Amino acid sequence: MSQIVLATASLAFEQRVRRAYGGALNGDLRRWQDARLVADADGALLDLTSDHPAVVVLGPDLPLDEALYLAGLVDREAPEITVLVAAEPSPELWRRALQSGVRDVISPETPDHEVRRIIDRALQRAQRVGPPEPGAAGRAAGAGRVITIIAPKGGAGKTALATNLGVGLAQAKPGSTVLVDFDLQFGDVPTALGLTPSHTIADAARGSGLDLATLKVFLTRHESGLFVLAAPDSPADGEEVAESRARRVIDLLAGEFEFVIVDTSAGLTEHALGALELSTDLLLVCDMAVASAKAMRKVVDALDHLGMTEATRHLILNRADSDVGIDPSVVETMVGMRVDVELPSTRSMPLSMNQGTALLTAAPRSEASRRLLEVVGRFTEVTAPRSGGLFNLRRG
Repeated sequence: MSQIVLATASLAFEQRVRRAYGGALNGDLRRWQDARLVADADGALLDLTSDHPAVVVLGPDLPLDEALYLAGLVDREAPEITVLVAAEPSPELWRRALQSGVRDVISPETPDHEVRRIIDRALQRAQRVGPPEPGAAGRAAGAGRVITIIAPKGGAGKTALATNLGVGLAQAKPGSTVLVDFDLQFGDVPTALGLTPSHTIADAARGSGLDLATLKVFLTRHESGLFVLAAPDSPADGEEVAESRARRVIDLLAGEFEFVIVDTSAGLTEHALGALELSTDLLLVCDMAVASAKAMRKVVDALDHLGMTEATRHLILNRADSDVGIDPSVVETMVGMRVDVELPSTRSMPLSMNQGTALLTAAPRSEASRRLLEVVGRFTEVTAPRSGGLFNLRRG
């Protein structure tokens, strides 16, 4: 298996890459040329990826349209492979390249040490993602929705939203929902739900094999019907959870549950990025602090730069009624997105979390619960509370 494949007829480009590595690549690099790269990219795809390389570099002699089309094919059919393009960079090239799943561009003017740095970074990403495990489920049609919750700063209310969304979906559609605590060092989903798990995601990530039947053993069931996969018991255990194994966990759960909610740690960690790549929906959570809104704008820009544009984005503004000198319209301008749901500030939220009870259960008729149901309603239709129960499913 060659770690790096250069899809080009240019011997000079191959020599340039080998020179950048000081002749140390040997069998880890091969140059692959085929007329079908231009004439029939779809037909060339199977041969190009047949030995499962970690990195494919397209060009520099390939016409740009054909190179980007092929990059899109690789990104869709073999997303574990990192694709680079060798071409003259420009703003237009970067825009099209990111849309096609290209991770970086090697310019004709790039010095040798920078060529090596770009390829090494691509190899590191490929190692994080890892090859598909035998029998892995993929993001096939009919797989569950993966809803990842992101907040650039701690204290924005991310876990409160995750737990209430989980309870809300589980109440609306029994057996439909699992919540994965991806804050691998300091996750507190069980505390917020009053659970004492016997197992964590660290247990699921250990061992050589992992299938759905095994994974289900590690889930903890909440009284609402929500299933929870808890974060590790200690930061040290969290460090042992490989990103590729964590992705595998999400992928397996998405094949079984209609909704997989992923509560991440603050910021964009390696594991969070792995979850984002599998997500169908992103809940972006910030509050009324200027610093929080500015940080969220950086997150949005980073996702755009990385080409993570397929998932549906929902901007959730927490404590939206806080009198802090700005209003929600200012936050919208700063983030560059329309606010989808405004959650009010309420003493009941931290109180319910301290008591280990979701607010939707503790105070179902409160204004905050009604707004939380708006978030739930973005994924399954619900109405406001009635006397007969927490809420009712609207049936067409």
